[in-house]
Amino acid sequence: MVTLRTYRIEDEETVVTLWWDSWHSIRAGLRHPQSLADWRRRWAKDIVSRQQIVVAEADGVVVGFAAADLCNRVLDQIFVAPSHKRCGIGCQLLSWAQRVMPDGFRLHTLAENVASQAFYERNGLAKAGARINPVNGMPTIEYCWVPGPSANRTAPATGADAVARANKSEHPRRG
Repeated sequence: MVTLRTYRIEDEETVVTLWWDSWHSIRAGLRHPQSLADWRRRWAKDIVSRQQIVVAEADGVVVGFAAADLCNRVLDQIFVAPSHKRCGIGCQLLSWAQRVMPDGFRLHTLAENVASQAFYERNGLAKAGARINPVNGMPTIEYCWVPGPSANRTAPATGADAVARANKSEHPRRG
């Protein structure tokens, strides 16, 4: 069983490694222009200090995470360990983002990441534009999620409350 919980500082090495491995699994030979050490610095400086982070855990092992910039309504990071993809974890993380940003959000994915694009589109996100990622210089696609008229429009849940709400919801497995 996979559950979501709030990120803890002791998760840092595991999460950054998962982020690196998952990003590089998009296609064989894909290489980010920055080093893993640069990613660690970016994680500490730009993500942990400014965003709300949740991790997905299976049997005590971190298998995914999401980071949201709530002020700007951006799902900045959503990654699942390559060995745990297509098990419903991405749906849980996306559902968490919808709960903490109930008025909608945007995200960016690599233009060549067709698997993620299909996932976002299956889950109700719409293409909204394209740009070059300022960090890696690669083309990206912007996606937006806007809740439908029947969406629960209560105040955004934060911290442990958001994790608890996400864990209570049912998430269909994607084949």
